[in-house]
Amino acid sequence: MKKNKGPARRSFSEGGFTLVELLVVVAIIALVATFAAVAVNSARSKQRDATRLANVRLIQSALEDSFNETNTYPNGDLLPLGDASQSICLGSSGFSADCSAEDSVFLRVVSETYEDGLEGIVSCGEPARRAFCYSVQDEGDSYVIYFELENAFTPVGLQAGVNCATPDGMEAGTCAD
Repeated sequence: MKKNKGPARRSFSEGGFTLVELLVVVAIIALVATFAAVAVNSARSKQRDATRLANVRLIQSALEDSFNETNTYPNGDLLPLGDASQSICLGSSGFSADCSAEDSVFLRVVSETYEDGLEGIVSCGEPARRAFCYSVQDEGDSYVIYFELENAFTPVGLQAGVNCATPDGMEAGTCAD
């Protein structure tokens, strides 16, 4: 006769998993999925900021080309860049809705800002909207572009929120006039 020394163990041939084993697996999968979602959202946010910075640099380069040809920066006072009705392109006469009659075109398509993820701190135009906001200063000898970022870029000194670009470069916060 066989002695029973405790609870019976199931053999491998019975198959299946216990409820506890299934719950542990589901919890681990949920935890991994949560971490993956957070990482993807963070990467998307940083990519949107990198695109915003690239667009501002492209606009700055076109503004310098314009200045080299005309000896002045284009007129504008808190002009929303990339607005189809007033600043979709940059030609020899400045920002306009259509550059087809321009002698020189410095930027055929002025990029507008990606609004996803922004808090709306930087807005301009009528009606007010989130945008790269351009203003000429010092009677055409300088300019400022206000723009918003979702994340700080500490290696280049930019912060989450309002930043500005001038002929001298980019800096965190609002530029001194």
